[in-house]
Amino acid sequence: MELALMRHGTTQGNLERRFIGVTDIPILPEGEALARRVAPTLPAVDHIYHSPLIRCLQTAALLWPDQRGYTPVADLRETDFGPFEGKNHEELQDDPLYQRWLEHPDMANLPVGESTPEVLRRVERGIRFVIGDAERRGFSRVGVVAHGGTLMALMSAFGRPQRPSYYDWMCKNCSGWLVRPSEEPLTLTVLRPLGENER
Repeated sequence: MELALMRHGTTQGNLERRFIGVTDIPILPEGEALARRVAPTLPAVDHIYHSPLIRCLQTAALLWPDQRGYTPVADLRETDFGPFEGKNHEELQDDPLYQRWLEHPDMANLPVGESTPEVLRRVERGIRFVIGDAERRGFSRVGVVAHGGTLMALMSAFGRPQRPSYYDWMCKNCSGWLVRPSEEPLTLTVLRPLGENER
C-alpha cells in the first residue's frame, strides 16, 4: 500500500508566517490555483483521509477532484500553538515566553498548547488509523491531506531514509511525498516527492 502525503494549499496565515494551528481558516484563491496546478501530477488514489480543518478538506477536493471518498481524521490536525496561535514572529519577538520557546522549541513549558512529544503521539495515532483502515478496506493507494507541522512530525520520526533534523522535512504548500508504510516498527519509506517539493 502507498500513502500520498500532502500539505494543504496556501492560506493567509502562511503568507503572513503566522502560527496557525487549531484556527480553522480557508485556503486563498492562490492556494486553490496551486492545488489545481499540482493535481494532474499526482497519482490516483482509492480514498482520501484528511485533517478535519477546512483548509485540508478544500485542498483534498482540488487535488483529487474525481475522488468522492473522504474520511476526516482528528489526530491529523495541526499543532495547538497555545498563546502563539494566530501571531507571527514580529508580534511575538518581545514576549519572554516566545524567547524561551525559541531556545527550546518543544513547547513543553507552555501553559497551554501541545509539546512536541504530544504532537508526535497524536499524529502517530492518526497515521496508524489511516494505515489500518485503508488495509481493512482493501485500498492500494490513499491520499492524506494534512498540515506542515503534522507532516514534519510524522516524517522526522518515521520517514526513511532519515534526515538530520525535524526541519529538513519541511514541505511547501500542496507538496509532500509518496510513501510506502510498514508497521512494527512504523516506517514511511519515501518513494518520490510530490507537488513542488524539491527533495
